[in-house]
Amino acid sequence: PFLRLLEAQLQDERKEHEEELEALKNQVDAMKEELEKQKQAFLQTLQLSPEAQVKLGLQQEITASSVFQDLKVLLEKLERNEKKLKKQLKIYMKKVQDFE
Repeated sequence: PFLRLLEAQLQDERKEHEEELEALKNQVDAMKEELEKQKQAFLQTLQLSPEAQVKLGLQQEITASSVFQDLKVLLEKLERNEKKLKKQLKIYMKKVQDFE
């Protein structure tokens, strides 16, 4: 019974973290798409006047910086999630060893 309870808890945690990971992967994919759009827009700016290129270049740099910051936050979330999972796994492993 105790071991089954631990297994159920571990499965629930795993499912929750897999769902969170999937959501984070979707965010990364969305950010990749946005970066590709920005790249295409940048290539189009090369056909504009130098003044227009500077203006659009600055706008894109600001947007790219924002996307980079979002990716940094996302990476930090993934790292915290990994640490949390490792800690929980150690706790469950200790409980199983104590039970045995």
